[in-house]
Amino acid sequence: MSATVIVTGAAGGMGRPVAARFAAQGRPLLLCDVNAERLETVAAELREGGSQVSTLAGDIAAPEFPQQLLDKLGDAALFALIHTAGLSPTMAEAPRILDVNYFATERLVAALLPRFEEGGCAVLISSLSAYLIPDPAMSAAVQDLVAGKGREGVERFATNPGMGYTLSKRGVIGLVGREAAAFGARGLRIVSIAPGFIDTEMSRAEAKASEQMVQMMGMTPLGRQGLGDEIASVAEFLCSPGASYVSGCDIKVDGGVLGRLGL
Repeated sequence: MSATVIVTGAAGGMGRPVAARFAAQGRPLLLCDVNAERLETVAAELREGGSQVSTLAGDIAAPEFPQQLLDKLGDAALFALIHTAGLSPTMAEAPRILDVNYFATERLVAALLPRFEEGGCAVLISSLSAYLIPDPAMSAAVQDLVAGKGREGVERFATNPGMGYTLSKRGVIGLVGREAAAFGARGLRIVSIAPGFIDTEMSRAEAKASEQMVQMMGMTPLGRQGLGDEIASVAEFLCSPGASYVSGCDIKVDGGVLGRLGL
């Protein structure tokens, strides 16, 4: 298996198990993260197991990041992008969250599209929260954003980090639907995963800051939080031949929360 897998957020609670799963397949890896030290720790562990790993540390929202990633990829064929990098509400203000979670994702997908080998797949990370938009006008603003009609509407509603996060992740779902045709024309697929409450460092920080989140966690039908590897296993499946007719959609991996809410 010679084609490369790119994993963003590779030092995080979901990216790390994703990297481990594709390393176990024997795939060359290009791992990205904003934290250079933690990224190199992950890369070193995988190299010790015999994996071919290169790294790129940096801010995915930086305008130059997509080109830096392409330069790092070089002439290698690209099998998959698993894009787990992102910001949660406690990590930044709403404009920064929108930039990282939506606009940087949009630029990354556009830059990498021509580099995939046929049969390749892009897996993005949305969120359970993307389904919790309370106002139809907000949904319409996200649709306008995805359609290229400007960010003003979304910015008007992104009055706090939590809403910025929700709108950004709804945008990711829209982006996947929008790009499905362009990917399909090249024999490629694009899909997103909506994690529920996953036991990661980021999720634990959010739970400490949000009583509402804690209450919703208690509504999970499976009665527990998910594990990062339970997201990684779905990402691995989505990039496999078993998911060859899955594209342009969002896959809920939330322990049943949204189903319980009728969403």
